[in-house]
Amino acid sequence: MRIALKDHMSRKLITINQGATVAEAYRLMSNFWIRHLPVMDEKEEFIVGMLSDRDLLRATNTNTPVEKVMTTPIRTFSEDTPIKAVVEAMIEEKISAYLITKDDEVIGIATTEDMMVLLDQMLKRDDAGHGWVLNEILINPALQRTAYILGQAGI
Repeated sequence: MRIALKDHMSRKLITINQGATVAEAYRLMSNFWIRHLPVMDEKEEFIVGMLSDRDLLRATNTNTPVEKVMTTPIRTFSEDTPIKAVVEAMIEEKISAYLITKDDEVIGIATTEDMMVLLDQMLKRDDAGHGWVLNEILINPALQRTAYILGQAGI
């Protein structure tokens, strides 16, 4: 059975306007327990960047507009993209969140946390009456790469 990206992403996007301050972004992230905010243009029509909790650390002042510290350009994946490709991109590019699209419209966000939840589900699955054993995990390249991502993310 193929694991679908559309089943392992967050569909509810919480966004911020590019003119908002770093302090406002920090409050939003804290209130919603999230680490990434898609950044909208002034008219709230288009996503123009991505803001991470790490981007906030670069701000020299809490009144700095998020457009000064956000990451651009935005990298996206189609909902049909294999999860393996998204995880590999997270590892190679050291990016912890990608926007997910369907027919060129943003439908969600896939983060390292979403990939950890998937890993947890995989580890809990029951194959023929037994779960995963450490040896199976250590020799599985996909799980090794996922473990590497978690380590790089400091988790």
